[in-house]
Amino acid sequence: MSDEQRKAAGVDEEQKATGPDQEQTGPDAVEEQKAAGTSDAGLRMLGALVTLPWILLYGITGVWAVTLAARAAGEGLKKLDAGYTRFVTPPQLAFVGALLLAAFAVMLGGALLLLFRRRSAAAWLPLLLVAAGLTAGAVWASIRGGLHPLLWAFFFFGLVYVVVIALVRVIKVTRAERRDRIGPP
Repeated sequence: MSDEQRKAAGVDEEQKATGPDQEQTGPDAVEEQKAAGTSDAGLRMLGALVTLPWILLYGITGVWAVTLAARAAGEGLKKLDAGYTRFVTPPQLAFVGALLLAAFAVMLGGALLLLFRRRSAAAWLPLLLVAAGLTAGAVWASIRGGLHPLLWAFFFFGLVYVVVIALVRVIKVTRAERRDRIGPP
């Protein structure tokens, strides 16, 4: 084998060894990435923009709840009126605020993972688990508190959206990793 043939074979071996998270090099790979990136970038941007209303809702409401709870605890109040809810204690309101801030972090993380095209299951799986836990807690709280299903969908659709996106990404990545494991005959 000549040096050129070895180099060509080495490039082919190198391209076969790259995974879904690693970028391939070469003129063909660059053209493929440009073609896929232009059509994919708009969808990724749209997918991330869908989360924006819930990012703002969870962030602002979470900060408001934690601040109100801290101020009430500082003033020595045993219970306070937090608007839609019944009278609650400051620790209860702080707990709800912390959950809303966790939902804010999940929504922001999902949007950023979409924007930066992360395809690793290690990135999406923790997000999936936390988002699914928060969604399950929201379902439980709405059933216990008697929240109307339309209001629940309005308030918590963002979390369900992130759960679905993360689940699709995890399934897609794990299925892609199982491909090409059996060699050709």
